[in-house]
Amino acid sequence: MMPLFQVNGNELTSLNGEVSSFFEIKQLDMEGLDNSSQEQVFIDLESDLINTDGIIKLYWLDQKLFLNCFSDVVLSHGNVVPKDRPIATFLGRGDAQVHFYDNYLTCGTEFIRIVSMKDYPANLGRFEVSKWLDFVLSFKKIPKLDAKSKINFKRKLHFSALFKGMRDLDSENAYYQAENLFDDVTTDNKALFQAEVYFILRGATKEQLDKLTDKMIYDFKGKGAELLVEERGLSYLYQQLIPGVPTSFKRAVEIPSDYLSYLVPFHQDFVMEEGLELKSRSDQSVWFDLFHSQALNYNILITGSSGQGKSMMAGKLLRYELNQGTKAMVLDLGNSFAKNAKFHDGVILSQKFNPLQFRNTRYLKEFVLAVIEEKLPKKEEGRLFEVIENILKDQSIKSFSSFLVKLENEFTGIKFYFKEIEDYFTDETLPLNDFTYCDFGLYPEAMKAPLIIYLIEYFKNLKGKKVFIFDECWHLLLKNADYIAECFRTFRKHQASAVAISQNLDDFSESQLGRVIIQNTYFKFLFKQSLNASEFLDTHAKSLLDSIHSKKGEYSEFLLLSETIKKPVRFYPSPLEYQLFTSDRDDNNQFEYYLKEKGRFIPFKEAVINFTQIKNPAWRQYDENA
Repeated sequence: MMPLFQVNGNELTSLNGEVSSFFEIKQLDMEGLDNSSQEQVFIDLESDLINTDGIIKLYWLDQKLFLNCFSDVVLSHGNVVPKDRPIATFLGRGDAQVHFYDNYLTCGTEFIRIVSMKDYPANLGRFEVSKWLDFVLSFKKIPKLDAKSKINFKRKLHFSALFKGMRDLDSENAYYQAENLFDDVTTDNKALFQAEVYFILRGATKEQLDKLTDKMIYDFKGKGAELLVEERGLSYLYQQLIPGVPTSFKRAVEIPSDYLSYLVPFHQDFVMEEGLELKSRSDQSVWFDLFHSQALNYNILITGSSGQGKSMMAGKLLRYELNQGTKAMVLDLGNSFAKNAKFHDGVILSQKFNPLQFRNTRYLKEFVLAVIEEKLPKKEEGRLFEVIENILKDQSIKSFSSFLVKLENEFTGIKFYFKEIEDYFTDETLPLNDFTYCDFGLYPEAMKAPLIIYLIEYFKNLKGKKVFIFDECWHLLLKNADYIAECFRTFRKHQASAVAISQNLDDFSESQLGRVIIQNTYFKFLFKQSLNASEFLDTHAKSLLDSIHSKKGEYSEFLLLSETIKKPVRFYPSPLEYQLFTSDRDDNNQFEYYLKEKGRFIPFKEAVINFTQIKNPAWRQYDENA
């Protein structure tokens, strides 16, 4: 029987007439805060708890925090929102039948055990309880006079230990703790609470539940705590845990407000509401949305030492966005993205292209500037712009060779800059593909800078959401710094994202172009690297970066930075993703051998999947959207 009279939205009425409300608490992700800011959150939380009245029940369920309060509660941090269907939230389902046995119960097909906290850990870390399994924390403030009486009794109980011939350190410590707590309660700096914690352990089978119970009891014993598996009165205790039912505090202990604040799982691993799934250090799922509406721009800067996972992460981001229907351009230096592109039917850019395909004056000016050796004075740049503008008005000029003839009339000798690369030009108009891949290694040095300018214009002409991955080519564009800066600033209004990859943030910031790109990338993915604190990296972010560590073959870890995010996150590639993104020589040699011996007669995508299956027998293609 459900011990409730009525449930209306998030309002509950018990059989005895007590009215309470049910809320979800959207906690803070405190991992990105410095120590003093983290401590201040718990100080504020303790103050909020001291100001509560009546019974409070906190539910930590599936890494989400819920509040059932029988009086008003105001929290200084986090966002408290009404939560409907409180019973279904607690049960994990709406209408499952509950059956009780000796020391466990079943709810639908799930086996559940209730385990109470008998003795509490002597010390708690700030985020420790956020790693605990599901539990219910109930507490109620003890009135000040009663609290002082209880503390004073404990103080007197341990007072004699101060005068023993052989010192009793535990008793002495208990005395001094009671002495300090008595003073703090007297001055309203702290309060004393009745509190109890019940863990809710779940298993798909009774055997699984038993193993989980044994492990948890063992783990807490190592923390100096003791757990009790509930048997007698199990039905009664379980009903006490249901939202809307006031707690009887059968397993209550007295704890001070500062300890109670650390029992609240107020830290939550969080980046964004949805998007690409990543992992926190505590193995919780977090999500990253490149095109989040709150982002000032959609650009990303990825930096880190070689072998730390930069290209792996960029490959994962590319694969995710392609699956969302986002269009893509990849400028690859070193074939890091070649397998990914081939697997996702990317079109390899023709070695010949038509610079005049896009009749945009500013773009063509930058294209020409990228080819010529010297940097023109501002006045000459202006004249070049005017000349190109006039040439484009002549609709009979349809080939780049004709364009150069006209340009030569105004800038004598400029045609010679193009002699070395003219074989890479064509008069054909290339189709705008949804996914274009360019192998930068196929072009001579003189062609690379103007090619990038062309590709940017190509990219800007794609319709809808799009992402452009640039792999370590920034030294080639120093003469076009202003233009690149403008592109990075204006990409957002074109639903475009630029993903810039480089080795080291400090080296990158030494050039004007590098600084401009840093300033115009809202998101930074910083992999392991040696950096100094700077205007782009404060001391706390540097300390977080110094703790970053990737584990080859298992995960890549990086520091995700934005104006509102400062979070170490991990990317665990699936077996298929690892095969697609890895640049490890041995891995790629094995795959090339497989292609040569067995995979040459089947489509590339099928060959990659088959090879992944051979290397990982337990993996199945349907485990992911391959």
